[in-house]
Amino acid sequence: MAINTISVSGNLGKDCEQRWTPNGKAIASFSLPVKQGYGEHEKTSWVICKMFGSKAEKLPEYLTKGTKVTIVGEFVMEEWTGKSGEKKSAPVIIVNQLDFGGSGNQAGSQRAQQPTPQPQQSQRPQQTAPQNIEPPLDFDDDIPF
Repeated sequence: MAINTISVSGNLGKDCEQRWTPNGKAIASFSLPVKQGYGEHEKTSWVICKMFGSKAEKLPEYLTKGTKVTIVGEFVMEEWTGKSGEKKSAPVIIVNQLDFGGSGNQAGSQRAQQPTPQPQQSQRPQQTAPQNIEPPLDFDDDIPF
């Protein structure tokens, strides 16, 4: 049996984008950095995170550039055919749980003082990952973004 769960913590690279399917279902997407390697071989890649349904309707106003979040979700490779007919793919995380943390910028620090949005609590019953994998709220790293 394979388990497909990924946890990523970081600051949003840009504001969350929200769009709607023809059937009226909300889709929200944002990007998070993922570091690989170390020293002079360290590389940062940006992974796209997507939410669907009620989470995607309510959370985008809180997900602005620089906001620190920790997400738990399912890793998938999204595939499509480009305008020129070539096949393309990109790694995507389908978000199951999203938790807000501190932020690395001034605006994010102000947002952290606001109450946590209610939709976050409605996600917890759907959670399948263990509760103890999240970093402590006072976790302070030296990542510059």
